[in-house]
Amino acid sequence: MPGRSIRIARIAGIPVGVSPWWLVIVAVFTWVLGASYFPEAVHGIAPAASYALGLVSVLLLFVSILAHEFGHALVARKSGIEIEEIDLWLLGGVSRMRGEAHDPQDELRYAIAGPAVTAVIAACFGVAAALLPSSTPEAVRALIEYQAFVNVAILVLNLLPAFPLDGGRVLRSLMWRRSGQMGPATERAASIGRGFGYVMIALGGLELLSGAPEGLWLALIGVFIVMAAGQQAMGAQVQAALSGVHARELMSAPVVSIPERTSATQALTDWFVPHRYTSFPVVDDDGRAIGLVSLSQIERLTRQQRATQWVGEIAERDPSLRVSGEEDVVRLLERPAFIRVGRAVVIDEDGRPIGLVSITDVQRTLRASQLAERPSGRTPVTTG
Repeated sequence: MPGRSIRIARIAGIPVGVSPWWLVIVAVFTWVLGASYFPEAVHGIAPAASYALGLVSVLLLFVSILAHEFGHALVARKSGIEIEEIDLWLLGGVSRMRGEAHDPQDELRYAIAGPAVTAVIAACFGVAAALLPSSTPEAVRALIEYQAFVNVAILVLNLLPAFPLDGGRVLRSLMWRRSGQMGPATERAASIGRGFGYVMIALGGLELLSGAPEGLWLALIGVFIVMAAGQQAMGAQVQAALSGVHARELMSAPVVSIPERTSATQALTDWFVPHRYTSFPVVDDDGRAIGLVSLSQIERLTRQQRATQWVGEIAERDPSLRVSGEEDVVRLLERPAFIRVGRAVVIDEDGRPIGLVSITDVQRTLRASQLAERPSGRTPVTTG
């Protein structure tokens, strides 16, 4: 699954990032294409030119993937879904959205938008390859033919009914429309997706055992599908269990705050040690929350820095980590900053902290909800 990415651009108002793993896959694909594909497709090509073509091919591939993700993102944005970021990573791309489709029709439109863009790109490269004159250099022909092939491969892969791939999202939208319930449709689509993932892992393993290194890529895609489908199913369970639950219902209160003009050393001795919490809200002179400071932030400082730096200087100040008591917990879980930090400050109408809500609080509530719904397995006994 994609992790934290490096921001590289903003296109149509949408941030674009790349995972460090993306750089690894660029290097690997450049080497594979430069060492095998282009030397076979272009007679007598120099090694440097072959690897250069490999790099150009990989970059064009990821431009195609980026266009695919923008197809999803722009259609989703028209449906009122906020796009946090588009990431390029190890196995392609992903659009990070805040929220889900509002109805099956929106989900269907969003799901087919990406493959539609890829189909157009594949068709353009295919037509270009077919119309190239005979005098076209072999290197140019090989480059265009590879782009046509790889975009067709991406299209076929994405249309597999393996949730959360695009074909799986189409399947979920149809199940959702039939049942009228998104949660059960998501869980059924995720189960089918996991089945496809396990099949791909098995096929990839067999290819590896037979000496075909391409099997590793197929197995990796299978692992991704199994993990992503599991996360989507868990997300549906969280949505069902926590829908309508507000931050004030889960928060830990009362809360102890640290004034922003407190040294990190004093924060350790007067707050972290006696209270034994791992983080505290940081407040300004008027008692309004300005951020959060954690024990790990202080641990990264040297002894001299702890003595000279205020907690207000090192606090995490992302505004999305300050929420009202009426904040929907499901929406809070979609905030990237909350996912990264693991907690948020609950504030009153004047901005003063009244509690803390953490991932642990959410997990505890979710486990309790699951236990409450789980059958005991005991046979009822009638008396009287």
